[in-house]
Amino acid sequence: MGRLEDKVAIVTGTARGIGKAIARRFAAEGAFVAGVDVLADLGEQSAREVVADGGRMRFLAGDISSEADVRRIVKSVLDEHGRIDILVNNAGVQKEAKITDVTVEDFHSVVNVNLLGAVLFCREVLPGMVARRSGAIVNMSSVLGWVADPLLPVYGATKAGLLGLTRNIAITYGPDGIRCNAICPGDVDTELNQVYFEAHPDPVAFRGRVEREYPMRRIASTDEIAKVAVFLASDDASFVSGAHLMVDGAILARIYEL
Repeated sequence: MGRLEDKVAIVTGTARGIGKAIARRFAAEGAFVAGVDVLADLGEQSAREVVADGGRMRFLAGDISSEADVRRIVKSVLDEHGRIDILVNNAGVQKEAKITDVTVEDFHSVVNVNLLGAVLFCREVLPGMVARRSGAIVNMSSVLGWVADPLLPVYGATKAGLLGLTRNIAITYGPDGIRCNAICPGDVDTELNQVYFEAHPDPVAFRGRVEREYPMRRIASTDEIAKVAVFLASDDASFVSGAHLMVDGAILARIYEL
């Protein structure tokens, strides 16, 4: 029996990166995964890979910043399974620019996906969780919810916002048997992070510099983050709520290198 045996989970951003790794881990632990992404072809491929490995996963294409799409996706899962036990708000985008160069369009594109999308999914799944007096929500925040990067001001603001949302849901719906927690990864070896590296003149050299900043002298794999998501979604974390887990290789534990 897996730690998520027969649980029904919605995971956003499953086309690649951390979301894809979470979907794979959840399915391996016995969950049925409804994967969501705007990247339809890659999302379908992720689901096929999970099924080929013996897991259960269905892909649902949609824009998580669209109220209509979120309602359609949640309704589809409820129609098929009758419940949603786990929600992972993982999907995210970033735009690299100093605050003086941020456009209104870029601001809305980042906020709408990273923060509004999470709010919309929470709003839609919570009534059913409250009715069953059971549910686990995991929000993918970041170390940038705590510290700053000069080129990611709006991204950092959304990740800080997710921490506030996490605490709000935990205290509001804790009496209804619902837990809500956040994961705060440092740099992770994802396509999104590679875009960030490539915003610099020498991406290879910059990645090496970033890795040297970590006391563990590397960045995380997607699977290392997925394992933490499994823990928070499972009964192993039955008294963990309103928390944030730093999965950052100790980078925030340091002041400077000696």
